[in-house]
Amino acid sequence: MQSSLPSRNLSYSGRFTYDFDRRYYAEFNFGFNGSEKFASGKRFGFFPSFGLAYRINNEKFFEPYRDVVTDLKLRATFGLVGNDEIGRSQDRFFYLSDVNLNNGTYGARFGEDLNFFRNGVSTSRYANPNITWEKSQQFNLALDIGLFNDLTLVTEYFRQVRTNILEQRADVGSTQGLQVIPFTNFGKAESSGFELSLNYDTQISKDWWTSLRGNLTYSTSEVLQTAEIDYPDELSYLQRKGNSIAQTYGLIAERLFIDDEEVANSPTQFGDVRGGDIKYRDVNGDGVISNSDRVPIGLPTVPEIIYGFGGTVGYKKFDLSLFFQGSGRSSFFINPASIQPFFINGRSESGLLKAIADSHWSEDNRDVFAFWPRLSTTQEENNNQPSTWWMRNGSFLRLKNVEFGYNPPESFYKKLGLSNLRVYASAINVAVWSSFDLWDPEQGSNGLGYPIQSTYNFGLTARF
Repeated sequence: MQSSLPSRNLSYSGRFTYDFDRRYYAEFNFGFNGSEKFASGKRFGFFPSFGLAYRINNEKFFEPYRDVVTDLKLRATFGLVGNDEIGRSQDRFFYLSDVNLNNGTYGARFGEDLNFFRNGVSTSRYANPNITWEKSQQFNLALDIGLFNDLTLVTEYFRQVRTNILEQRADVGSTQGLQVIPFTNFGKAESSGFELSLNYDTQISKDWWTSLRGNLTYSTSEVLQTAEIDYPDELSYLQRKGNSIAQTYGLIAERLFIDDEEVANSPTQFGDVRGGDIKYRDVNGDGVISNSDRVPIGLPTVPEIIYGFGGTVGYKKFDLSLFFQGSGRSSFFINPASIQPFFINGRSESGLLKAIADSHWSEDNRDVFAFWPRLSTTQEENNNQPSTWWMRNGSFLRLKNVEFGYNPPESFYKKLGLSNLRVYASAINVAVWSSFDLWDPEQGSNGLGYPIQSTYNFGLTARF
């Protein structure tokens, strides 16, 4: 078994830095890495990075402004990174084929009574000596600004282009008579955005002081090249190229069917569809709801906006700290199979959520916009399709940390033989605000898993 063999990787790295007159900075890093996963000739990769910085505030012409602008630095970096952690764990040696010479599934029977059986041969991976490192080109451009020795602002633009992404060649498929779809370094994707961070520390007066901070990251991604079939113009909406890496594809849910008669007069859907089931839009107009009707739905499942803000305000020996964090521009999808009531899944039966009890389709209440379709003791194929019916807004704002503290006067704790003393009360995961209220939105589709805990502490810290 290949899993019993020790892993082999080889790396050499180096770093060179240069500083001239505290104004000009340069740095060069490199890695020369080898991986056992790739064939000879594709095994080693050279991955360099460069960085330049210019501290403008140390120039002579900037002297009149130093009392206001205490720091001003422009910096840029460019680098190439290699990744060999690609594919499945069993795809350790891509340049070797994986053949089973004793596969019963592909066997054959012989004889007049067909009672003579011999195992067959199956291939789960074809040898590909051309598979090599996945590469990532990264570029960053940043400006650091310091004002009045109190305020620090960092703005940064970044762009990453990933190439040689390992993909199964779905555009090849079974038309060539292959037993398994091969993998190649074919995919290409891009992500870009900007980051902002702000810190403010000041002594407001003799008794008041504050330390505030905030950060914001906005990032989008795009698939530049991927192994997919060449869709005709009327099905171009199925293409992943041009969309976000984290884009979900699904059906457009219009509403629930009113009754069985409406089902009979609508496009054919999945399984045994009845009144109260989800009604999907026939996007291509062929009279059948199928995979060809799946379109990009919602925002990416990875948030495009991540932010946080908070700080500490102090008065004499008292201080209060708050920190908020949140995310925006994302969607997540409820997994109906995990919350369906009256259905035994494995060894347990799902509970009945209040949202389902309060809003579900029934013969007595044919609400075509109810939260839950018709109740059933089996999982209905039609109602478990990825669709806009189960799509929710993933944005939220959370009060992550709160702490209130008091530091007694030095004269008090010195009498106790202490070098420091602090009394405090703190809380973690205090509250969350979101348009979604079935469970904590940060859990996404895993809402019935172990919940995010709130923790409350009262403490005393003493140093002897």
